[in-house]
Amino acid sequence: MFSRIFQHGLLFVCLAMPLFAQPQPATVQAQATLPSDATQYVREVIEHEIAVENNDHTHWRYHLHREDEKNNLDRDVIQTRDGQLSRTLLINGQPLTADLRQKDEERMRKFVSDPEERARKNKRERDDSAKAIQMLKAIPEAFIFKYDGVEDDVVRLTFSPNPRYNAPNRELEVFHAMMGKMWIDRNARHMTKIDGTLFEDVTFGWGLLGRLHKGGTFNVVQKLVGPNHWEVVSTDVNMTGHAVIFKSINVKQHEVLSNFQRMPDDLSVSQAYEMLQKGGSVSANNQSPANGSAGVK
Repeated sequence: MFSRIFQHGLLFVCLAMPLFAQPQPATVQAQATLPSDATQYVREVIEHEIAVENNDHTHWRYHLHREDEKNNLDRDVIQTRDGQLSRTLLINGQPLTADLRQKDEERMRKFVSDPEERARKNKRERDDSAKAIQMLKAIPEAFIFKYDGVEDDVVRLTFSPNPRYNAPNRELEVFHAMMGKMWIDRNARHMTKIDGTLFEDVTFGWGLLGRLHKGGTFNVVQKLVGPNHWEVVSTDVNMTGHAVIFKSINVKQHEVLSNFQRMPDDLSVSQAYEMLQKGGSVSANNQSPANGSAGVK
């Protein structure tokens, strides 16, 4: 699940991945004293979120809205034990033509009927997720955090590069040029928002392989969308530059997730296909606190 932002650009994966944390009683957490070391506090929160996510095997249905430099689309997405399946609803705000609808149906049927196709896509998601977690774990090492205030049990922190951090790969080199703010739900021990800015150009391969320009920004928001389940509900990326070795990077992107509905844990991809064929999406009675906001998968 952490992989969805990574699939659209190396920098943003660890910052927009869904992190699942189970809220604990406010009366207990609110009395807890924040560690004097803000970076250590962030490290503990990230470790907690990764541990909880590894034990979260729930499946969800949601509405996806995505805009990038090429187009915008809306999809009805269902997660299953066999992987996630989606049906395209709109492209550039318009219903699909007969030809596009046919191609979308063929894509769905291939995923349902072809085990090798499912295996390829699921492996890609697992690989992306592994890279995402590597980047997430690097955050407390790559940055120096400082407390910037507490409001309504939300802790605000600033972050800047740690000059002693030695990035082990090209993807993590981008941390050397990033600064911004992070918000953490103190009771849930969960990151709720992060804003970041590139304060200098980031180059790869001495500028021959790629470059992200100074001034680029990103914003990621996460919310509680169901009992003990948090998801990314909004992602905005505005970057300029080129990245030859990361061909899939989208430097301008807006994604929104909304209308979450819990699905059965044993739901199969065939059952999801039948549900998507019937349409209907999420009923008002099942809408989550994140409904009405826009995000992505």
